[in-house]
Amino acid sequence: MKKILIILDLFLFVIVTSWLPLRMSAQVAGMAASMPVDGYVILSNGDTLKGKIKWSLKYVENNPIEIKFTAENGYTKTFNASEIPGFGNYNYVKMTKESFDAPFEPELENYESMKSFKKGVPVFLNRLLDGRIKVFQNRSSVGLGGDKEVTISKYDGIKFSFSSGEGLMVGPSYRTDYRVIKGRTRYLSYFVTKDNGALLKIEKDNFDNMFSILFGDCPAIQQELGKNPDLQNFKNFTLLAEVYNQLCKVQ
Repeated sequence: MKKILIILDLFLFVIVTSWLPLRMSAQVAGMAASMPVDGYVILSNGDTLKGKIKWSLKYVENNPIEIKFTAENGYTKTFNASEIPGFGNYNYVKMTKESFDAPFEPELENYESMKSFKKGVPVFLNRLLDGRIKVFQNRSSVGLGGDKEVTISKYDGIKFSFSSGEGLMVGPSYRTDYRVIKGRTRYLSYFVTKDNGALLKIEKDNFDNMFSILFGDCPAIQQELGKNPDLQNFKNFTLLAEVYNQLCKVQ
């Protein structure tokens, strides 16, 4: 199984990097940095070091468990998920043929060390959303074309607004681009923690049962649902989680 995952990651890297001159627009999240790319590591004492990141292509439950880090001074060290709280690397992969004239800007992916969902082994999970509700990518559940499930293009909430043109806006200053919101809907399931608690797996089949655990403690969210009941659908999970993190910061 490990050999298959390594071959798959290398195949995707070769195919996608051959498209880079076309400056394509939507990145494939969680793809292995099999060549050194800019990034950082967070040490156990909380210090952050910048340098180059390269995945070792070792996996548990399809999640990386080891990276090779080269500091700006040339010092090189291999870290596994039991040694450091996390790391980040820039993803230069652009997959779709939209917005050919858009600026080519790599996006930083942030990974946290967590115990894997099934085996409880330390792995690095790609964090899609930070806050009281942390949402992590399930690399085994990418749904091809899953973002097409987004059928509502506009929400006028009480304390937030969302549209395909403006993206998400909460209050006077918080904003997330629509393309970021749309990209998070590609997944058929997610790994989630609430207030740094146990790792949960959220998917369409269990979403209704998990809903009150995730959102039931915030009156502001209940008011938003009263105005826009469709927000309670699984397709809007990451959107609602992001709104929750902004409106419900105090436990």
